[in-house]
Amino acid sequence: MTGSVIVYFANEIKFAPHGANRPEQIARWLLTDLCKKIESRKRKGIKR
Repeated sequence: MTGSVIVYFANEIKFAPHGANRPEQIARWLLTDLCKKIESRKRKGIKR
């Protein structure tokens, strides 16, 4: 079973194939990455 997981959050998009992993697990990882990226930008004062 293969496919792609797409996560949209705060005008950001991230996607990854899920292969043998559960799509929910991959989505959680992607969402965590996006949240960290956005928080990092806020701390640095970078606007997008």
